[in-house]
Amino acid sequence: MIKIGTPLTLEIENNEGIERYRCKVVEQQGSFLFVDYPVHQITGRTSLFERGTIFTTSFVGEDDAVYSFETELKDKKTLKIPTLVLNYPGEGQLAKVQRREYVRIETAVDISVHDAEKELLPFTTITQNISGGGLSLVLPPGREILPGKQLELIMVLPLEAAGTTYVKTVAQVIRTHDRPEGQRPLLSVKFDEIDEQSRQSIIRFCFEKQLEARRRGIETRKGMRN
Repeated sequence: MIKIGTPLTLEIENNEGIERYRCKVVEQQGSFLFVDYPVHQITGRTSLFERGTIFTTSFVGEDDAVYSFETELKDKKTLKIPTLVLNYPGEGQLAKVQRREYVRIETAVDISVHDAEKELLPFTTITQNISGGGLSLVLPPGREILPGKQLELIMVLPLEAAGTTYVKTVAQVIRTHDRPEGQRPLLSVKFDEIDEQSRQSIIRFCFEKQLEARRRGIETRKGMRN
């Protein structure tokens, strides 16, 4: 399930709330994972952690589902680089967080659109929503694209664990959705040709957005109580 190079997201709770870090697996020995030093998702800085620190860890599996587990910092070792040694409970103890085909996130992502048959001029726009199976994008004025049309899409995903990632896919137009006056129509597409690494990046992005929304909800509720 986990292999060398797998990006991990580590969460730790402290007096100020939940801190999130990103790292990668650089080695696995039995029930232990060796990861590079975690980098804070906001500051971009590494932090010092004491042995015994408990993290909630999440990652995207080879089946494109997101899994999570609790882990403890057992040791610090220097391989080719300094690493933290985390215990790994094994596949049987992983919790599946979501299924890609049903998770659709409302978010704006920069995207460029090209006609695979070169009949339409390319354009750039933003998404209205996105999932592991497709997305809806905002149509610029004067654009009309018929159902069944094949489009080549390039998306820019700001991933916390991997930084800015460019995802390229071929998609098929499903339909156009008209919206109230003053709002541009939406174009719904489904992914026809997409490699698993690109789909994994989209799933990871959706998962991160879910966690971000959940954290905002928690912070809002705390603020109301205070």
